[in-house]
Amino acid sequence: MTVLTIATESYEKQHQINSNPTVHIEQSTLEYLHTAFLLYEYKQTHSKREYRALLEEYGWDKGNVEEKRSLKIAEHFQPFVSRPEDLAVLPISVLLRLCSRNYKVLIEELQDFSNLNCKEVLELIEERRAFLKSQNRDKKEGNWRATADGSRYYTFGKIMEDDHQTGVFTEKLIEELGLSPQRIVRMAISDLYEKQQAEISQDKISSLLELIPAEEPTDKNEKFAIENESVVNEINWEQRDLVRSSQKQAIAKNHI
Repeated sequence: MTVLTIATESYEKQHQINSNPTVHIEQSTLEYLHTAFLLYEYKQTHSKREYRALLEEYGWDKGNVEEKRSLKIAEHFQPFVSRPEDLAVLPISVLLRLCSRNYKVLIEELQDFSNLNCKEVLELIEERRAFLKSQNRDKKEGNWRATADGSRYYTFGKIMEDDHQTGVFTEKLIEELGLSPQRIVRMAISDLYEKQQAEISQDKISSLLELIPAEEPTDKNEKFAIENESVVNEINWEQRDLVRSSQKQAIAKNHI
């Protein structure tokens, strides 16, 4: 059982420290920045073997999370290498956020600040976040979406079915044929589209045949085709040959 005791003196007096928590955050950030810039310099000026040996000497493992974080901050904040104290007002979490793809453009803007403070930087981050959000909203076109790098992709809504047939068939195709869901959707839609286009073409042929009088002489057929050139032009050459073949059959039938 843990016994709770009442401290006889405050934490500040017990450890003889500054009572302002912000001071310790700034000191912590500054020490972290010293670490980051030192490691970055070591990596730039030493061979891979020498750098690894140096880390082992200091008790670090090359490639660990802390090393990667430190190098990331040092790389992005090189303009501040001669004045790391200017960044001390920013917590490490904020520095890392500024290193991200969406916010690193703000680092250049921070160089013009003579006296940085955390509140102003957080406001800049929020403004940037709102701007990116509006950009993404503007890029949405129906079910189309855009990634940060400008690539577009299409989204399907939730498929709600009582028998779950679409989901069941999709899983079977994945398991039995090794197809990806994207491939399955592409094949199904492509097949449906081709069939639909074929039906449209056949409907155009049928509509045109209905317009052509089957028992008219050839010269009148040609006159009809000229007068209705806008209709004829809607079909391709293969369909036009089919129409003319139908005309000849109709005329031959009439002469029998």
